[in-house]
Amino acid sequence: MNKIALLAMLVPVFIAGCTAQIPGLTQITPTIVAGAGLTITEYSADQTQVYSNSTDRIMMTVDNLGGASVTDDKSLVMLIGSALSLSDTTGMYWRNPLETVYKHFGKTMTPADPVRDIPASTKSFSWTLTSPSLAAGQSQNYIFIGRTYYDYQTNVGGTVWIYSQAESDAARAAKRSLNKAAFSGTSGPVALIVKTSPDPVVLATGETTFTMTIKISNVGGGTLYRTGGVAYTSGAEDTTLITDELNKVSVSVTAPGFTIPSTCTGEQELVGGKDLTLTCDVTVITPPTTFEGFPITVTATYGYFSERTTSVTVTGR
Repeated sequence: MNKIALLAMLVPVFIAGCTAQIPGLTQITPTIVAGAGLTITEYSADQTQVYSNSTDRIMMTVDNLGGASVTDDKSLVMLIGSALSLSDTTGMYWRNPLETVYKHFGKTMTPADPVRDIPASTKSFSWTLTSPSLAAGQSQNYIFIGRTYYDYQTNVGGTVWIYSQAESDAARAAKRSLNKAAFSGTSGPVALIVKTSPDPVVLATGETTFTMTIKISNVGGGTLYRTGGVAYTSGAEDTTLITDELNKVSVSVTAPGFTIPSTCTGEQELVGGKDLTLTCDVTVITPPTTFEGFPITVTATYGYFSERTTSVTVTGR
């Protein structure tokens, strides 16, 4: 494809993410917790000041601080330099013909499993480079950007309670509380918030529909793109993205007992990277005569990249 463009932790209720900085868990509201995906937790140069034609290393560590596994064939890391040409023979660039711009994890990056006390997968990378040639007395600062690209998922699942009007009236007369929808999810750089209106759903005789909203937010500080927009295959990597591939996420809903409108599933666009709220008129296939809990799972599937920056100053001698 030739194109141009530009922590797992299961946590209660709705989940979001953060990747621009080394993240911890961040409380957004009393019920929403922020996590991350594949996160560059360390990124630096071995030496921040070197002489010309000297060897230096750019080092990166990536952890899976989200809630989904990432396979090796759906991820990579990349080094971008303000003057980087690995095969350069002129001495004008940072170089090393034995290095590669892209590197791969070589394993599935799994999230943390606190129940079994298994930490999140981590992987360290380094690029060994020779600095440019500068004349004596000259000094130049060079920027290195490290990126991680990967396909990811955010899931929110729970139970939606449906009451008949008669059952709702009887419960209220008996001063019994009604069950409300309860959701939990996995963390990721895309947040999902699912709500029903009303909550709980009360259907009068002959009624079969209620409203569900799905709010989708890019909260990871990185760039969201359509899955398939990046070629991860070793030796044939392509991370260029066209405008039409940016801010795209695929939404699927698994809801036995409900009919979900097509406008609330499939590919969705967060225009300008801004939050998107889908309003869905959900149909209950067989309304309960009293009350019933219906399971529902909403999944967002997407590609994502985030980056960190470091610099090295080269002095001629």
